[in-house]
Amino acid sequence: MDNSQTYSLFMATDVACRILGVDPQVMLETAGLGALARGRTEVRGTAQQYFDCWNTMEVLSPRPDYVPHLGVAISRGPVIPVFFTLSCAPDMETGLMRLAQFKSLLGPTLMRVFWDGNLLRLEFDSVDARVPMPPSFGALQLLVAVENIRGAAAHLVCPVAAGFDGSEEERHMIAGHLGVMPERSHATYVAFSPEDAKRRFISENPALWADIEADLKLQLATQNDRWPVAERVRGALVDLMPAGRTGAEDVAQALGISRSTLQRRLREEETSYQAVLDATRRDMAVRYLTKTTLRADEIANILAYRDANSFSRSFRRWTGLSPLAFREADTLPSTSGKTQ
Repeated sequence: MDNSQTYSLFMATDVACRILGVDPQVMLETAGLGALARGRTEVRGTAQQYFDCWNTMEVLSPRPDYVPHLGVAISRGPVIPVFFTLSCAPDMETGLMRLAQFKSLLGPTLMRVFWDGNLLRLEFDSVDARVPMPPSFGALQLLVAVENIRGAAAHLVCPVAAGFDGSEEERHMIAGHLGVMPERSHATYVAFSPEDAKRRFISENPALWADIEADLKLQLATQNDRWPVAERVRGALVDLMPAGRTGAEDVAQALGISRSTLQRRLREEETSYQAVLDATRRDMAVRYLTKTTLRADEIANILAYRDANSFSRSFRRWTGLSPLAFREADTLPSTSGKTQ
């Protein structure tokens, strides 16, 4: 394990802090990581720094029930593209297998999915055996997984067993949400019956999944120098846009190169940063308008526009139609619900 590997702190600084009402800069300063954000547009940290942030949020949170509150809010609130891996799937087992491939895009966690006898078992662990995952963070993983499964199935799916290395108080805190009392165990896990594992998801969306999978693979490959730089820029943008970051400086930092080098390499590929940004936004906008029922303001937020009007102006420039008119004119069947 390379302990210099870094992970986006978007889920901590932009999502969890906002939900808990904690100032992200105060959180970083309290964790001794204030320097990470100074002069930077994208905040990244090692596994140890990531978990330090979580432990600090635990201290700063004004809510004693911060774990279940966060778990429910994350699952039902912001549109997080990685979770499309689950919601677009035909059933729980397929969705969890897909999510496991891309879980590291959300932070330094490993996710394993396997059959344990006649139960489908889902386990979470730190990517680095030398940096243990905090028990309360493991509890959050269990809650988010179960809540997302319920949303995709439109059914109150309850695990048959669960466990993590938390105190009795911590385990009681999430038991009511899970529908089962977690045992105290070294492994952070949740297990489901074979009937639930094969339960069909009402949010199944194979057409959207084909596009989302390609984008997520681009995100994983962003740091691969052998890829065309325009493709690496697209992958970085897919990662950065939900955090509201679309500047060339943001992307250059994510790719580990200077802004001038980024622009020069794009010129060598006979394109420009603005052209890649516009193409990425256009393709994603068309996808969400034709393959989901996300509202224009939700799509604008995913694509890091200030508001729905700014998004609408750009979309009209690309297509000659407003987002609503484009959706109404589309000939594809609009049968998918809002997926997340």
